Amino acid sequence: MGLLKKLNNVRGGYPEGWRRLALGTDGNATPPFHQPTDPNDRRSLIPALGLREYWYPALPDKDVPWKKPVGLKLLGERYVFFRDTKGEVQALWDYCPHRGVYLSWGDCFWKGYVSCPYHGATFDGDGECVEFITEGPDSKMVGRLKARKYPTRTLHGVVFVWMGEGEPAPIEEDVPPEFFRDDSELVFMTTWRYWDCNWMIALENTSDAHNATYVHRNAIRHMFGPHAKTAARPRTPLGYPSKIVNGRAAVGTTQKGREDVAKYYYKDGKMPYQLYYPRVNGKWPLTKWRLSWAWFFEWIERFYSKRELLEGSEEWRGGMHLPGMQRINHLYTRWCIPVEENLTRVLYVRTRRIKTKVGRFYERVSFRAIVEWLNHYNFSDQDYDAMRSSRWQYPEYLSATDSHVVAQRRLITEHARGLKRHVEVRDATTAERLVVEAHELLGIKRDDDAGFVHVPDETHDEQSSVKD
Repeated sequence: MGLLKKLNNVRGGYPEGWRRLALGTDGNATPPFHQPTDPNDRRSLIPALGLREYWYPALPDKDVPWKKPVGLKLLGERYVFFRDTKGEVQALWDYCPHRGVYLSWGDCFWKGYVSCPYHGATFDGDGECVEFITEGPDSKMVGRLKARKYPTRTLHGVVFVWMGEGEPAPIEEDVPPEFFRDDSELVFMTTWRYWDCNWMIALENTSDAHNATYVHRNAIRHMFGPHAKTAARPRTPLGYPSKIVNGRAAVGTTQKGREDVAKYYYKDGKMPYQLYYPRVNGKWPLTKWRLSWAWFFEWIERFYSKRELLEGSEEWRGGMHLPGMQRINHLYTRWCIPVEENLTRVLYVRTRRIKTKVGRFYERVSFRAIVEWLNHYNFSDQDYDAMRSSRWQYPEYLSATDSHVVAQRRLITEHARGLKRHVEVRDATTAERLVVEAHELLGIKRDDDAGFVHVPDETHDEQSSVKD
């Protein structure tokens, strides 16, 4: 190191140039999250640290040992997880009520109990102080001291925790139906990741009506099969129609509604692979070279897609579901869990029904070897790289394609449990009025109660926008 320092001194910083700090000292880091303060911006009503009156996935059950508690941060606060005398994972506020230290820094000296690292206050799964080591077995703290407990439930190897203040809501309202199926044919796979951005920025990216055409153009799973032939999702000036279901989900209305949107630029009954952009005198995609192999891999994509349909009632078959997950047919359930204002823990869930043991074994092996990387890393990181620099504190200029984003925000601000209601929330915000104006310019019918549902009267005259 001394020699290297001497050589650097000789070099004297040569050559410097303008590039090294072109973006300042933060470089390409995610910008800090700031919430809008404009009362006419619906985003100002959404808690930066998430919705508390809900069940959230916390951590894998297998990662909670008998002998050591596990600390975890959720929605801006610390919690401690440990196993009770029955082996069930329990959660307490990571705070010893005696002197306030972290219980997660303690130990589980006795099976089923967690002891504070400072004075040995020992708590059971209900948060009751059952012993106080430094005061001996006659301690008067026993029975008087109580740590705050948070209800938990373990489903398919995932520990869920109720984050609210009152009695827990039925967990079936917040957790996908696959978690409640006890089926030997069910293959259940999960992936846990972190994104350096706010949970809402991460959440709003999914179910974007059009970014698959652009952001995911180089995703491996979009470079073969039907997606290669259609350049992924069709490009249109219309957003996918959405509606609010049961006050818990913002979902697409019907398959026909999605097809109507997709047909906007159809020519001769099909979506052209390339569209002509007259103001730059160019086409997108730039070339057709991917079509050279699309025919060969099409059967792989068809086989893959048939095995990935979501099940459940209308509120679970796609779209955004409270408190913070996106359900995407043919891909995954992606759950955005707030950790800090600028940090999101992301849980991906993939389930399959396969009858044979050999098939279930193959599914698990292929998932870890191929599918997990394709969907949860290669494909998903393209979302992360595109959206993590979103700066929420600035005004937005939304278009008709953002109608699903509007529906999601209305779902949260008008229906989420525990959120303070504001009289003005029922009025269209500035950004929403821009969506309305875009709809009117395109001649789109709207249904306010459904969260900006739109159905085009007829397809666009493609002659002005499609060029052979």
